[in-house]
Amino acid sequence: MKHNTLEWVIFTLKSVVSALFFVFAFYGAMGLWLLTQQTTINQAALAGIWTQHTLAAVIVGIVALGGWLMSVRYFHTQLQLTTLTQAVNELGMQVKNAKDMDENPAVNELRLGRRLRPMAKSVDDLYTAAQNAMEEERDIERSKDEMITNVSHDLRTPLTSILGYLGLIVNDSPQELTVEDAKQYATTAFSKAQQMKSLVEDLFDYTQVKQVDFKLRWAPLDLAALLQQLSASYELEATQKDVVISAVTNPKRIEMIGDPDQLARVFMNLISNALKYGKNATFIRLSAKIIEDENVVEVRVTNNGDPIPEDSIDRLFDRFYRVESSRNTGTGGTGLGLAIVSSVVEAHGGTIEVTSNPELTSFIIRLPLQEAE
Repeated sequence: MKHNTLEWVIFTLKSVVSALFFVFAFYGAMGLWLLTQQTTINQAALAGIWTQHTLAAVIVGIVALGGWLMSVRYFHTQLQLTTLTQAVNELGMQVKNAKDMDENPAVNELRLGRRLRPMAKSVDDLYTAAQNAMEEERDIERSKDEMITNVSHDLRTPLTSILGYLGLIVNDSPQELTVEDAKQYATTAFSKAQQMKSLVEDLFDYTQVKQVDFKLRWAPLDLAALLQQLSASYELEATQKDVVISAVTNPKRIEMIGDPDQLARVFMNLISNALKYGKNATFIRLSAKIIEDENVVEVRVTNNGDPIPEDSIDRLFDRFYRVESSRNTGTGGTGLGLAIVSSVVEAHGGTIEVTSNPELTSFIIRLPLQEAE
């Protein structure tokens, strides 16, 4: 933003008028000096001051010049403040109309003096904060709308089936409805009701871990023993799918501080996912090792099933995201399991990432290693 012509004209007039004022002030000061010396004020007397009282004349001249320079600086500061005010007003209009907000605010680019540059930077920072807050608010609104849409869809689909099959039982005449048909209809309705129950429970768990006041129940635990127990608990289900599940840890005991229930949920979710979606897998391996240099424990849940598509890896931990293109619930998934996993790991101060190739798919979790006291 540049100063307009009128502002420069006003600045120039103020500078000239102030210069004349200080010139007359200088001569007035010299006249007062002559009066104190009981000398008649005339041109010759004023000129004589330069020869007889040079130091006093120089001092008065310096004071007059300094006063004029300070006034010019003041007028220039006013000009810069006017420009800054205009820029701030324009930014204010942009903030009111979020669609017109510019990613690069121009206030800090103005040629302002040393005293005003910090103010311009503060305005820029405030503008950027407002911009980020409004963008975050829009993201939250979009996320809420998406969440409502997904929940409505996932609840409506099994509910429609439940009502349909129960309607067949209620509306069919006793002569037409056989015991086998009634049992089949009831079984299907029960299965769909379980899907709804699973979605509601996952949704409740997700909202719990995403709350601001969500607190973990910290306690000492042996992570190695936890992984061994989980491996044993899923052995029967894995055997039914011709999958070998095992747990390997180094060292044999890994003592740390964490929430045992929440961490168990994390690994149970990852094991269940591997069993459901790791097609053609022959093994699931839980491995853990201590990385002493970083004081963390690294846990990997690995299977050799079909790889995850590369374009899906970055979105795996988004809520309601599923690798399959449709929102088919045939596998029983709600799309919230990995979002819950990510939230619990983050609450522990850890990280989670995924690597997938034709040989192996691994979920890698790193947790801070705090030994129990």
